[in-house]
Amino acid sequence: MDKKKPYLILWTLCIVGSWSLLPYLYHLGMIPSSVQSFSLFLITTGQAALIYGVICWLSYFLVPRTDLAPFRADPLLNRIIVPGVIAGAIVGLAIRILSATLFPSPALSAVQPPFWAGLLASVYGAVNEEVLLRLFLLTTVFFLLQKFFKLRSSNRLYLLWTANIIAALVFGLGHLPAAFQLAAPSVQVVFRVLLLNGIAGVCFGWLYWSRGLWTAMAAHFVADLFLHVWI
Repeated sequence: MDKKKPYLILWTLCIVGSWSLLPYLYHLGMIPSSVQSFSLFLITTGQAALIYGVICWLSYFLVPRTDLAPFRADPLLNRIIVPGVIAGAIVGLAIRILSATLFPSPALSAVQPPFWAGLLASVYGAVNEEVLLRLFLLTTVFFLLQKFFKLRSSNRLYLLWTANIIAALVFGLGHLPAAFQLAAPSVQVVFRVLLLNGIAGVCFGWLYWSRGLWTAMAAHFVADLFLHVWI
């Protein structure tokens, strides 16, 4: 198979994923009603095409310089979909339970977009966020760490987990701006967002380097269904 083909597919999916996020942002009040839909569509398309084009292009050159295998030719059902669905359901359910018990936040849960907007937003999370944070960021950090520490079989696992935790932390930080638009910034809000998203990020990262990108994307999609669709 052409080695460029998965990256071209991902680039296209990331553009579509950027479109899918717009209704969710609109219902959260993060897109002013005065913005014209067509202009927003053009701007979103252009930004996504540029940003994710660069990300996919860099990933295309970085991945072969590591021993990661994000595009495994595993059986679709048994090795990709089933593990992804199980892991995603566990993560989504765990975050919902923690949100309702240890970290209740009325301000963050008061605004609930319609289920169809949450469903579309789940596509963005599964595709765009996994391409950005796992395929690109985790791979990049792992590449740099293995160069600095001279990758050996004895320390490979440590480097992978270090890269995974760094990517998960960035994943959590990336959710803070949206959280601050819904709730007043505070230590509690920051801790809640970083911890809950960090749990998900670590799980998706582990799936990425142990089973491949498709499994991580499946898990992310299912987890987001629990968080954005299941009311």
